[in-house]
Amino acid sequence: MQATKTLILTGAALVAALLAGCDNKPAAQDLPEVNDENCRPENIAKLDKGVQQAFSSQCLRRGAFKPSEQKTW
Repeated sequence: MQATKTLILTGAALVAALLAGCDNKPAAQDLPEVNDENCRPENIAKLDKGVQQAFSSQCLRRGAFKPSEQKTW
């Protein structure tokens, strides 16, 4: 009985360790450089589906913060 529990726990720990690094997120080196040319919709459409979403979100977030004009109501 004790050996069965130990075997089951060891197997579960092994499966958890093997699956711990499995994810489908594209690595940063897989993405092209974020610039005006690469952020055009026709160039984004050429990328793989998994990379498209990550890259297009980076294109939307590029640029600098520009504060709005002060309102004097």
